[in-house]
Parts: sequence; C-alpha cells; structure tokens
Amino acid sequence: MTYYAPGKLMISGEYAVLEGAKTLAIPTKHYGQYLNICNNTKPQYHWRSYDPSGLWFEAVFSNGLDEIISSSNASQAKLLHTLLQYIHQQKPDLFATHWLVETQLQFPRAWGFGSSSSLIALLAKWSGISPFTLLEKSFGGSGYDVAVAMENKPVIYQLSGLKHPDKQAYNGKYPTWETTNFSPDFAEELYLIYLNKKQNSRSEIKKFRQNIIDENIIDEISQLTENFTQTTDLKQFEICMYEHEKLVSQLIGRPSIKEQMFKDYPHAIKSLGAWGGDFILAAGTEAPEYFKAKSYETILNFKDILI
Repeated sequence: MTYYAPGKLMISGEYAVLEGAKTLAIPTKHYGQYLNICNNTKPQYHWRSYDPSGLWFEAVFSNGLDEIISSSNASQAKLLHTLLQYIHQQKPDLFATHWLVETQLQFPRAWGFGSSSSLIALLAKWSGISPFTLLEKSFGGSGYDVAVAMENKPVIYQLSGLKHPDKQAYNGKYPTWETTNFSPDFAEELYLIYLNKKQNSRSEIKKFRQNIIDENIIDEISQLTENFTQTTDLKQFEICMYEHEKLVSQLIGRPSIKEQMFKDYPHAIKSLGAWGGDFILAAGTEAPEYFKAKSYETILNFKDILI
C-alpha cells in the first residue's frame, strides 16, 4: 500500500491563525511525502524514514507495540510510538500482520514544507482516523497544514470557537476551511528563498501564547487573507505583503524580516510561517540576483511549486 500527501506553505495568517484569523495556505507541487507499507517477515513493526539525503530516522517496535526495541532518535520514536499505539487501539485489524513502513520526503526536512503535517495526513489516510485526532495526540498546532495535506488544494482555513455541526472539535475549537483558487498570473515574479534557519514551530507557538492579542489585528489579517486571493497584479499583492508584515509585527512585537536583514531590497518581502527561519517570499524579478549575492543558495520560483 502506498499513500501520498503534499507539503504546504502558509501564505497569510501566521501566528494569528491560532486566535481565529483566516489563513491562506497552499500545497507544494513536487514537494510532498510518500508512505509505503509492506509485510515484514519478522514478528515486529519496522519504520524507516528518508529524505533526499537518505535515511534520517529508523525505529523498531515490538509485537503488540508494547515497547520500542530500537531507534535512531529516542524522542522521535516516542512520539511515533504514541501515535501508532493510539491507531492500534482504534483499528487493531491494521496490525494483524507485521509490517515494514518506509516514508520518503521529496524535500529536505529543514525546509519546513510540512514533514510532520504530511505524515499525519498519511497516517489518517491509512487508518481512517481523523487527522485532527492524530494531530491533537502528537504535534499540535493550528491544523491548517493538515487541511492542506488532506485536500491537496489551496485552502482558506480558520479555527472557530463556534460549534460546527459537520466538524470535529480540535483543542476546543472547530477547524473549518474551504478550497480556493490561488494561482496568481504574476507567480513567476515571486520567489521563495530559504534562510537556512529552521524554526521550531512548537516553541514559537508557546512564545506567541504569552502575548496579549489585539482582536482588531486578527480581523484585519482575516481580511488580508481574502485580499491575497483576489489580487490581480503584483503591485496589489505587494501591498498585501507589506500590510501583513506590519500587522504581524505589531501582534508579536518583533520587526519584520525586511527591516532586520533586507532593508535595501526594492520590493516586498514576507515571512512564511514562524518568523526568522524557513522560507521567505520575495516579490520582483531582481530576487534571484539579489539573494544569490547574499549567499542564499535555495531560491525557488513560486510558479514552480503551485499545484
């Protein structure tokens, strides 16, 4: 059995999504994760995870999933063990035979394209258990990335405090989303630049929770999320980028990435996800030359990752 889930990029709503703001997020073409399950001849469950550099994680679990026999990373193995034990409790028939699982990322883990969220989506597809149940028992977060991975389409996602008859509660709120068209005509004038400073999303969330939240900013970010999907030219899109950076800067009390590092760049720059690491989005055809001159090696054209 083989399953696939795409990676993701959050275009708007970083941090604010945790407080109910709408967020625009997209799947990444050619950058996802596969999960392959086959029978194991030994009476145990064997897990191997690969990315483009090769094997990065391996673990062996006992018959019945009572214990971790061996692993290359204790904390990773413990988290995976918890997930598999829960799936075993809910769907014991899936464990009637012993299996070997191999996952293959199509991007380096440090990129932040969603190795964890795509894994949750894959386990949900295999087990038939709600991805939000699995997320709540493991990585946590807002859940937007899982919605993207399950849909494989751009989504506008929101965590609502209002009970929704068709949605499952997640961390006391109700994830709602709708798919949307997001394929700007000017995509070839947008670039993704990897800063090579991987951020820990869980620690960033913890820091954010300590802030006093301005509800007006949350509402404005929700409106900007809608605006991002409706812009028809690059100038309008850049205005959204500038305004969004300004609002999130106020929300978390930190200067934008452009203020900190790229003041002389002539166009808009926007952080994607947790500020300070992973990828940024830069407008303008000058981006490749500008960022190469600053020794940034990973520069992707936005149109090449759009599904």
